[in-house]
Amino acid sequence: MTASTVASSSYYLDFDGLEDLSIKSIAQVSYEGKGTGAQKAIAVTKDGRTIRQSTIGGFETHPTMTIEVYVSAEADSSSYRLYEWFKACMPASEGGDADWENSRKTGSIVVYDQQQERLRWNLERAWPVKYSLSDADVTGDGLAVETFEITAESITKETSM
Repeated sequence: MTASTVASSSYYLDFDGLEDLSIKSIAQVSYEGKGTGAQKAIAVTKDGRTIRQSTIGGFETHPTMTIEVYVSAEADSSSYRLYEWFKACMPASEGGDADWENSRKTGSIVVYDQQQERLRWNLERAWPVKYSLSDADVTGDGLAVETFEITAESITKETSM
């Protein structure tokens, strides 16, 4: 069996009801484990060696990722559809629809090589938690970008090789 690597630019992303998203970039899918118990010694040996016990205590945060899309006013654009999802999750006091519970989605980041799926990260019960818009620069020639931070209750990785 030969080792295989996959280019980071060969991927797609979709969530329930948000298929075929055109994404500029996905930045750092991450989550962090929480170690517990190592802060205090549980015993000291006769020769003065301190014994500690530590264990995994769950996760510090939910898995998160940052998605960038180009700004668009078209109703079928990724920009528009992702913002509508964000708005559905926002509290009514902030101008949202206050439907966070029913707006969480299952999604996948899929990496492919020559049209064949190689890796997949499945996100369960995900929702957008942060939104930002790039700086507006009338002298620049770049396209405006929206950034969405998405968090999920869990993430699993599958290989398809």
